[in-house]
Amino acid sequence: MQQQLTDKDIAGDVLTGVKHMAQGYMMAVMESSDQTLRQTFKDFHDQCLNDQYRIFQVMNQHGWYKVPMILDEAQVQPTPAQRF
Repeated sequence: MQQQLTDKDIAGDVLTGVKHMAQGYMMAVMESSDQTLRQTFKDFHDQCLNDQYRIFQVMNQHGWYKVPMILDEAQVQPTPAQRF
């Protein structure tokens, strides 16, 4: 039986790919000595970050990528080990 990829699967794969591309471009920026090439890699990196955010927004809106809530420190009760 052939399994079908869902939109969630595809979006997750694309997001993972874009994250890896951004890492690669960042490494290229840090290793470039030519300013023109360095700027080109920075531009590609910035575009990857923009793409990543747009994909994340779509996934988050569909409930496919949930971000944990950050609690206010006043709401968090310390455990006995954390008190000391």
